[in-house]
Amino acid sequence: METLEQDLSRMPDGYRRAIERALERVPARNGVVSIRDLWLETALPLDLIADLLQKDGIQMPAHVVRVDLERPPRKRRHGRKR
Repeated sequence: METLEQDLSRMPDGYRRAIERALERVPARNGVVSIRDLWLETALPLDLIADLLQKDGIQMPAHVVRVDLERPPRKRRHGRKR
């Protein structure tokens, strides 16, 4: 039976594989993939995706040049006053 430490040490590898698979599926616009598209595909937290992409080890598919890490501004809902 594996210990908790071994399970936790394998988690980043699973996240990395999930991001690599998502990079193959999400649309690339002129070779650029949006971090939001990766978030929608993987449901991983944006901060985790950004951290893993900034570290070496993520294999980019041939059609992806880079990932845009800038997050789009949140839209306010209409009809709500603050």
